[in-house]
Amino acid sequence: MNLKKAIRQIHLWLGLATGLVVFIICLTAAIWAFSPEIESATQPYRHVTKQDKPFLSVSGIQKIAQKELPKKKVNRVSFEGRDKAATADFYGDDYYYTVFINPYNGKILAFINNENGFFRWIIKGHYELWMGEIGGEIVHWSTLIFVLMLITGIVLWWPKNKAARKQRFKVKMGTSPKRLNYDLHNVLGFYASWIVIFAALTGVIWTFECVSEAEYWLASGGEEAIEYPNPIAKNTKKENLKPNGIDSVFTAKLKKYNNPHSVSVGFPQTDSTAYNVSIYPNETGYDSDDFYYNQYTLEEIPVKAYGKYANANTGEIASRMNYDIHIGSIFGLTGRIAMFLAVLIGASLPITGFYIWWGRNNKKKQK
Repeated sequence: MNLKKAIRQIHLWLGLATGLVVFIICLTAAIWAFSPEIESATQPYRHVTKQDKPFLSVSGIQKIAQKELPKKKVNRVSFEGRDKAATADFYGDDYYYTVFINPYNGKILAFINNENGFFRWIIKGHYELWMGEIGGEIVHWSTLIFVLMLITGIVLWWPKNKAARKQRFKVKMGTSPKRLNYDLHNVLGFYASWIVIFAALTGVIWTFECVSEAEYWLASGGEEAIEYPNPIAKNTKKENLKPNGIDSVFTAKLKKYNNPHSVSVGFPQTDSTAYNVSIYPNETGYDSDDFYYNQYTLEEIPVKAYGKYANANTGEIASRMNYDIHIGSIFGLTGRIAMFLAVLIGASLPITGFYIWWGRNNKKKQK
């Protein structure tokens, strides 16, 4: 058996073993791709009429939301644009609620249990096949196998000569169903693979810590990966909590930015955790700035990594970019559309691949 035949067998059996999982992962990714736009268009409580007056304070929004769920603590308050509702999030291991609030007058616009949402259901399928931890493990290893599938697929696509090359770049229409199915798998698969492989690789980076550390090491030129910060807020002077003090800190910090895309404040959940102020200058998430403040003194707590984007080294920048690469937003709307089309084709590959195998098997039996 020569090398290409061996690769074909690897491609075939790995594909048959993980085809259903890859289909679900890619299809749920395609459905979820434009969820922000769909939710914005179908959920009017996300919007408010723009007014020529300041927003309510962060602590003011927090207090309004807290009344809706008094037995749990507000985790985060976010603002996005002058015509968008402010949001207050409550989340934990088994719950995730969002309160939508008019940032001008404090009116409650909606109280949503995100666990019941359609796109929440879709993303659970993407992460864990709706099967909890076991499904998550299946997705993890299937994603790694999918990377191998994409690489072996490109190798198998590669033409032997110029004559074969002409047939590999376009789908031949008006031919037999078997030939059309082959071209859909072979040609569209080739084009999509160069995009989908970035989604698959970033998925593997998130999943396997050793791969994440390797990415950081390679991108930073040999530096060891630094964990995401979890600053400790010590009450060294035995001062009282300053629940409203974050308002002045937040306002002062915000003045240093020119109309950021969105901002949020994470609230301390214990007596030793810190405030977290996140500022997103653009729609992408990788270039955000994060600041941490002692909940007692409101002094800024310095962090070694994942603070200001301008201070990030190349390893941290690569790590920050993973999500935006994964969904294609690293290249804006064009990138998201390209990723949507690529994962849609990716969802079709197990189907077209199965029919190629099934057709060849039937042909052998007939002989």
